[in-house]
Order: sequence, then structure tokens, then C-alpha cells
Amino acid sequence: MIYGFISFFRNLLIKSLLALGVWVIAWRVYYADINESLPLLYSLITFAVVHTTYFYIRYWRYILLPYSLNFHSIFSHNTLINVRNRRTLFLDFFRNLKHIQAKSVIEQAYTKGLKRFTLLYQNLTSIETDNYRKNKEKIVHYLGLIEQGYEVAIHPIKKKNVLLSFYMLPDFYTIDFHLFKRDKIFLGIYENGFYYRDIETLDHHLVIGESGSGKSNFMQLLNINFLHNQNLIKKIYHIDLKGGVELKRFEVLLNVEFVSNIQRLDTLLNEVIADMKQTQKDMLQKGIRTNDTFTLIIFDEFGAISSYPDKKLRDSIFQKLALISMQGRSSKHLLFMFGQKVDTTILPSNIVNNLQSRVLLKTSNDNNINIIDLKDNIRERITTTEVQDFIKGRAIYKDGLTSQKSLIQFPFISDTFIATAIKYYS
Repeated sequence: MIYGFISFFRNLLIKSLLALGVWVIAWRVYYADINESLPLLYSLITFAVVHTTYFYIRYWRYILLPYSLNFHSIFSHNTLINVRNRRTLFLDFFRNLKHIQAKSVIEQAYTKGLKRFTLLYQNLTSIETDNYRKNKEKIVHYLGLIEQGYEVAIHPIKKKNVLLSFYMLPDFYTIDFHLFKRDKIFLGIYENGFYYRDIETLDHHLVIGESGSGKSNFMQLLNINFLHNQNLIKKIYHIDLKGGVELKRFEVLLNVEFVSNIQRLDTLLNEVIADMKQTQKDMLQKGIRTNDTFTLIIFDEFGAISSYPDKKLRDSIFQKLALISMQGRSSKHLLFMFGQKVDTTILPSNIVNNLQSRVLLKTSNDNNINIIDLKDNIRERITTTEVQDFIKGRAIYKDGLTSQKSLIQFPFISDTFIATAIKYYS
């Protein structure tokens, strides 16, 4: 706390000296007698005291944060006397607090649970960003926000500033047609509000989470996005070898095929590969880099392949999926692979390595956590919550194009909404 008072008096002294400088200039320019200008000096000093006191009272806990958690930079230099190495400590100091408002009326309506504000800190030499990243949980706890469910993201700004972005994602919200846009894929709510991806940047997806984590909700979210952009969709294959009904309801649409038979899966992959190669040939002849329309393969529980007793058929399917994963992105033949667990016995590494975008929902399996590259404490940079403690629909999303990882909350999608969407888009 002593550092807070030292900072207070230092700031007060600086502002008082500035006030004194303004008074000297005003006295020389506008006043003939020094006594006439003294009320101005008193007013300036009073303003400096009131302003500084108000600032420190209002932002006291934010001002003390760097001091309390020992965030600082150490500057080494040689002195002229005895040429000895000396180390000078430069503590970070608080600059401002800013509350973030929703960007639109729609966002304000659907992100009521998303509370956001930022804190800006500066150092005279340079900011040690890793100090903040390694102590995210301490920061949230120090500010009394941990029980409210706040997360904090650390963003370096140039070399002397760091922005602490605090946000509290909603635990639950329902989907609405207003959230979908043409040429966009709506994925949920994250640190900055609505998360959209340009459909042109879409790539293969690997989605991992235990039963009840929200995989089905995310699958249906993608399906409705694709229906909303069906002018760009050539064909959708819904694959479910475990006999579920989540995807079967979409087969009433003209460009959708539901597959629950593994022999049919093997033959349709031949058709997809033949179409992929023909598309690539046409693109080469026309001199274009990307295709205009998508062919999508949405696979509910890919682990069902590895449990099939016919090894020859299993290997055939995996080889074809590997080829599509390696070559399908430019021709927009994309895989969306959903599963509870991933390892080399369930899904070969030559497929996994080519699924660029990845979604990690609630799981306690270390192999699952590693698929989203959460190594070397990277997970702590994204969330202070353990992955096995995620609520339903909470996930870490890795954008395959930028490799950026974001904490995101998917919406709840009811059966009634899905039925309405199918009826509307058909």
C-alpha cells in the first residue's frame, strides 16, 4: 500500500508543478500584479488535488494491482563510477479503465450476459507481458472477480503497454435467426461479442468433447449456418454410423444425404474424391485458386469407424478421409469430424494433422487437450478454468486460418428451432 501513496504524492507533485507552470504563463501574459493572479494559482492547485484524489479513490485497487502482484521491468545499466552494473526497477502503472459497449442493438440484446471492461497499464521501459499471462488467476482473484466467472485476456500494445481485457461469457443463451448472416458462419459469443467467420475462410474442423459437453449443439449450429448459405453449398453428407437421429432430420433437403451404413460411407467417399479431383482439374484449367461451392462431410462420432470389425474396410475409409483432408481445402471439400476422444487408434494422425480448425469442449482426457495445442501452459493464457470443468457449450476454438485460440460459448438450439429452420430453408 505504501507504493500506492508514493504514487499518489508523485502524481500530485507533477500536476501541481504543471499548474504552477500554467499560472506563471498566465501571470506574465494577463496580469499586471502578482497578487491579482494568486486566485488562479489556488484554483489550479485545488483542481490538481481534487482530480488526483478522485482518480486514486476511484481506481485504487487497479492502481495497486502491479504493486501488489509485483509486475515490473528491471533495467540494467553501467554506472560511470567504478563502472559497476546496476539494476533499476520500473514498476508498471495504471493508465485507464474502459467499459466496452455492444456494437449494435442486436448484439446488446443477445449478449446481456457478456460484461466487458479493459484496464491499460504502462511501463517507462517495457512491459513484461508474460508476468500478466502467468498470473491471470491471481489478477482475477485480486480484483474480486473470480467468483463472478470473469475471464481475462492479455494483449500487449507496442512495447510499453499491456491491455487487460476482462469479460464474463453468458452461461446460457438461445439461438435466433437474426444472428445468422449471408457469407458468414456464426459460432457463438466470445471476448469481443459475436464470433463470425467468413465462409470463404472455412476449413476442416475437428471437434472433441465428452458426452453432454455440447457437441450436438455445435453440430446443429453449423448445419443451420450452412442452410442459411445454401447458395454456396453443393452437397452435404451427414454421417452417423452409431444409429443416431441428430442428423437424419436434414435429409428432407434436396442437397443433403444421410448415411448410417459403413459400406455406403466407403462408396460415397469414392464419389467425393472423384468430384474433388474433377473440381481441381477444372480450377487448374480456369486458373482459379479456390472453388465457388462447398461439399461438406459432417461426421457424428468418427470413433464408430475404428470399432467396425472389417479392418480392410476401416483402412479404406481412413485412407480416403486422409486424402480429402490433405487435398480438399482448395476445392472446398471439407470434413467436420466430431468425437469424444482422439488418438491414433481412433483417428490416424495423417487425418488429424490436416484438420486445421479445432474445437475443444469439456474433457478430462490429456490427448484431447493436446489436439488444440494447449502445451507449455498455453491453456492458462486463454482461460483460468480447467477444461474438465467447462459448462455445456463452453469451448476453446482454434481458427485454422490464423491459429488464434478463443474461449467461446455456443448457443442452445432447441429441437423446435431446428424443425423450424429445416421447414423454412426447404
